[in-house]
Amino acid sequence: MKYLKTRRFTILILLVITTISLSFNSCDELIKNKDKEKQEQEQKNKSITNNKNEAKLLLMLSKDNHEVIKLSKTLQQIITKDSIADLVKTIEKTHINIAKEFSEVASDKLISIPNYTEVTMQQTIDHDNLNYKIQTLKKLRAKIDNQLYLLEKLSKTTNSKDFQNILSETDSKINKSLNKADNILNNLNTNS
Repeated sequence: MKYLKTRRFTILILLVITTISLSFNSCDELIKNKDKEKQEQEQKNKSITNNKNEAKLLLMLSKDNHEVIKLSKTLQQIITKDSIADLVKTIEKTHINIAKEFSEVASDKLISIPNYTEVTMQQTIDHDNLNYKIQTLKKLRAKIDNQLYLLEKLSKTTNSKDFQNILSETDSKINKSLNKADNILNNLNTNS
């Protein structure tokens, strides 16, 4: 009888030890699963924040691009010298193409960009005032420069390789527009 009691006690102790070890193992698994879920949620939140930042920067770029087109149209109305007017026209065409590229990227990323096809003039235009021409050109240059800044921020924000390629192409085009704006500004300043 004593043998049975000892054997039961031994079996009971083995069962308790087994139960305790299984419970520690399941706790470890539970903790690992919680950590994995937490990391996945953090990754999702980071991705959402990243997408929001991309959308915000793309909208800001689009708005500045619209302003560049608008200022280009204004400059075309007030500049009479053909060579300068042609440079302004190429800036406008470049930025219209950039607007199309932004729209394509936005639709791929499910971002809604306002349609800026209709550009309206709201202020009175002083055709003869050189200072007005220079101030308008400086505004144009500032908008283009701001686009370069926003492009740099956006390229640091995005992880998409396709998006990075479009941004580098756009950066090149906007740099050319900035150079043209500088040439026009220098030309206007030397002719004054």
